Amino acid sequence: MCAGALLPTMDLMNKILIAAPLCFIAYGIIRLIDGADGEHGPGPAWTVGHLFFLLGVLLYAVVLVGLARTLRTVPARLAALAGLVGVLAFVRVIVVDLIVGFRAVDNADKPRISDEYDRWPGDLGIYDAFYALGPILFLLGLLTLSILLVRARRQPLWSPFLLLAGFVVISLNLDLMPLAGALLLGGLLPVLVSSDRLDATCSHPS
Repeated sequence: MCAGALLPTMDLMNKILIAAPLCFIAYGIIRLIDGADGEHGPGPAWTVGHLFFLLGVLLYAVVLVGLARTLRTVPARLAALAGLVGVLAFVRVIVVDLIVGFRAVDNADKPRISDEYDRWPGDLGIYDAFYALGPILFLLGLLTLSILLVRARRQPLWSPFLLLAGFVVISLNLDLMPLAGALLLGGLLPVLVSSDRLDATCSHPS
């Protein structure tokens, strides 16, 4: 179904699909600059880098919801839900890192302040598991949606493998975040191509 009212939403979604991994790339580059002296943070580079990271993760939340709405299936909705739980875990970690960066006077002061927020917000007894499972759920959600897109013939078979490679690179070393962001971007680009083709079909119906 081609509805003109949907086209601006699709265009915005395309921009978000590009912006999310670009924020990861920006964070990775700033992290490399910040670590040039052998230490990461605190300071402006730490804060700006983590703000890019936070924005990227929040944009991926929009991507998860948008892809699930596009597919309109129960597995897609469940995958998006799992991914959003992972996003919450990432957001908590990044927000704590930002607070630590603002409060710490030097790099040696960071662990002490971080310990103060180890059970924040509230001592719910779930944060250790939340920290461990969050990235896995984020990966599982996004990867499942990518596989569902392959089944719907909206992405090539190699797209999920690029996404998986991106997450593997992140887990190996955060200093490789620019490469990871590029891999995530490559894995999502076919969705843009698919949307462009849909736009063309709507503009020139046969």
